[in-house]
Amino acid sequence: MRLFIAIELPPEIKQGIAKVQEQLRESGANAGWARSEGIHLTLKFLGEVSEERASGIMAALTGAAEGSGKLNLEVAGAGAFPNGKNPRVLWLGVTGDVEKLGSLQAAVENAMTGLGFEREERTFSPHLTLGRIKFPKPRDNWQQKIESIRDVKLGGFEADHISLMRSELQRDGAVYTELGKISLVKRKT
Repeated sequence: MRLFIAIELPPEIKQGIAKVQEQLRESGANAGWARSEGIHLTLKFLGEVSEERASGIMAALTGAAEGSGKLNLEVAGAGAFPNGKNPRVLWLGVTGDVEKLGSLQAAVENAMTGLGFEREERTFSPHLTLGRIKFPKPRDNWQQKIESIRDVKLGGFEADHISLMRSELQRDGAVYTELGKISLVKRKT
């Protein structure tokens, strides 16, 4: 089964994401759009994993999350990877407790490396993927479309847990199922 570790988003944020995607679609933006109900903040993609390893992953995540505390995050800003001139991935930004989020992600990365998963070489950049552009066409004018949503603000939320998720690829997109969640609790002193 394909697994990843993520922070789930509240329904009102997902509704805001759907509106941004619709705005881009209406402008004629040609992309493969992520299903708004499945968008999440990925902390670590694990790939294909045998079912027997899930309990060990959950135990390692419990240790990684220990002491982190809840995170206050906001979905704000937008852009493209690698850049606006050559867009491949359209994204929404995540602000707020990003330093604490970075520490949590590093702890998750270290815990999973300890279980034999390959370390991600790219620097963690918290974002929510809106869609992927396979073949950008000059007539699509991506820079203008990205500029039209650059200052979007969809609101804040409190992240109080991380989830181990299964991804099942289907004809009309991936379907995500939460296999387990770990609370983000502050260490008691």
